[in-house]
Amino acid sequence: MHFPCDRVQSLAALKALPHLESIAAIFIEPLIQGVAGMRLWPVGMLRELRTFCHEQNILLILDEVMTGFGRTGTMFACQQEEVVPDILACAKGLTGGATPLAAVLTQEKIYEAFLGKYAEQKAFCYGHSYTAHPIGCAAALACLDIFEQENVLEQLPAKIEHLNQALATLKTFSPVVEIRQCGFIAGIDIACNPTTQEPYPWQERIGAKICKAAMKYGLLTRPLRYTSGCDTIVFMPPLCITVEQIDQAMEALGKAIVEVC
Repeated sequence: MHFPCDRVQSLAALKALPHLESIAAIFIEPLIQGVAGMRLWPVGMLRELRTFCHEQNILLILDEVMTGFGRTGTMFACQQEEVVPDILACAKGLTGGATPLAAVLTQEKIYEAFLGKYAEQKAFCYGHSYTAHPIGCAAALACLDIFEQENVLEQLPAKIEHLNQALATLKTFSPVVEIRQCGFIAGIDIACNPTTQEPYPWQERIGAKICKAAMKYGLLTRPLRYTSGCDTIVFMPPLCITVEQIDQAMEALGKAIVEVC
């Protein structure tokens, strides 16, 4: 089955679409696109999108599976632009990675839309076999307690700033052509020609080789790669990492880049 797709390069282009009235919802990762190559959204775009959705009566759904629970410096990324979505999806950091668990949060108006008598057939009749899994929920509650007891969010700004400085040391390596950072998320682009930013042939799997080499120096991370772009090394450390461990990670990544490239 074929579904038509409109590709837009900006919010202005989205506003110009001739069929706005048929758009029910807009679903995005706030502040940064993850698997798309750790690409940052322009500052203020999320807030402008929230206004646009409100004006057009379009639901704004945020995927905070990657960005939620302190990953960008605030509990949720949308808080950095004072945005409240209609629906928010979260996972990963909810349990600190101890066990899989996801949750969907909605505004009251969404919740109430499914309330009513059985005969009205308004109920959202769906339940996953593992809904409210007791071990997952227990891990999530314990993780949230740690956020409060250990003042996790309060400790993040200094670590994020140190990561920013540590990432700068990688710019001295010629294969590193761009570094993008959003809180405790970083994408490091690797290319064979630093002047033209010409990527390595995708068949060479340079990003994967760098990550494999980094394991010898104590760093476990992963690459991203699209055939039309550079190899991108992802760095997303645990929130409990120390500044010393950040330095060790950058040293390991630097050694791996030299070894492979």
